[in-house]
Order: sequence, then structure tokens, then C-alpha cells
Amino acid sequence: MKPFKILPKIEVSPLFVLLLCAYFYFDPERTFLPFVLAILTHEGAHLLVLAAFGVPVHKISFALNGAVISARQTGYGKEIFVAAAGPLVNLILLLCFCHTFPRFALMNFCLFLYNLLPFYPLDGGRIIRCLLHLILEEGSARRVETIVRFLGVTILGAGTWYLTCVWHAGLWPVLLFAVLLLRVTGEISPGKKPHKFNRLQLTNAGRHAKINKL
Repeated sequence: MKPFKILPKIEVSPLFVLLLCAYFYFDPERTFLPFVLAILTHEGAHLLVLAAFGVPVHKISFALNGAVISARQTGYGKEIFVAAAGPLVNLILLLCFCHTFPRFALMNFCLFLYNLLPFYPLDGGRIIRCLLHLILEEGSARRVETIVRFLGVTILGAGTWYLTCVWHAGLWPVLLFAVLLLRVTGEISPGKKPHKFNRLQLTNAGRHAKINKL
């Protein structure tokens, strides 16, 4: 489906709008607005750091796979700061609002944990990838990243099985695990040489990179 162009640099997928509508409708705990606010502050932190580094942003897209910030490529060092900005802001908001606005604090806690998972192209995976390529040679960095991804998936898979089969928590852990796998599957694999920028999915067209988000 062709995305809606809200502003010259902002595009929104119809499926993303449909997902938000479903979330709003099936939200008995009234977490919709706190969740949206937490996402916007998370993305705003990434944009703020990009602006501080003087990196122009070409487009911001909202789709089922999250928010995607298209910007000029930069080096591994700056990319670490760009990737860490979102979770750091979520952590600060969690600490600031844990007593006065608990729903908002909870949404920031969820985003903080999710984005720091060690899977490329999430923030945690992006940070690990950049650090590995800064301290190791190319081949070693790829091998270590592959091991980290495998261990991470194995541990989360075991946790999913435990919650579903032992704690009898229902199917929601399976669904969340499936969403995570879909989120990280199809991105640049550790065996391919990564571009020197951003957070999630990178393109080969021109000098642009995409920072995928939650």
C-alpha cells in the first residue's frame, strides 16, 4: 500500500494506521497515549543526536516494522550515540515518572528493554555491532556478532517456552517472540559487511541509511 505523506519528510503506512487503531480499540488499560508518547520521545532523541552531529534527515517513515529514519551515513562511533539516545531517554523518563505517571513509565520501561535486545537492527544490536567493528577486525566482528545473535535467540526462545508451557501464561509470549523474529529477520545479516551508520535497516542506494525503530 502506498504510504500517506503527512509532511514533506514524514510518511505513514496505512497498515501502521490500522495497527494503531486496533491498539486503541483493544486497550482496556488505557496505555495507548502513553505508548505513543514514549515512542515519539524515543524517536525524537535519535533525531536530536543526528541534528547535533549535523547529519541531515531525508525522510521519516512509519510502517508495521516501526519508525524508519533515513539519513546520511556516518561512522561507527557516532552511530553508537545515535542508537543509545532512544533507550537512554526512555530510561530517564522511566525514572522521572515512575511515581507520578506509572503508565507512561511502564511504556518507557518496555521500550527500553525491547530496544536494548542484542539483535540487529534494534538499538542494542546496533551498538554491539558498532563496538565489535571498532575493536575487532572485520571477520572476527562478524563471527562474534553471529554468536551473540544465536545465544540471544536461544535464550529468548527458552524463556518463551518456559512462560507458555510451565507458567501457562498463554500464547502471548509466543506471539511476542514471533514478532521479534519477524522484526530482525530479513535485515542485513552478520555475514554481510554493514554500512557505517544507523540503527536498523540500511539501504545500498546512494549515501542514505535507514534507522528502523520500534
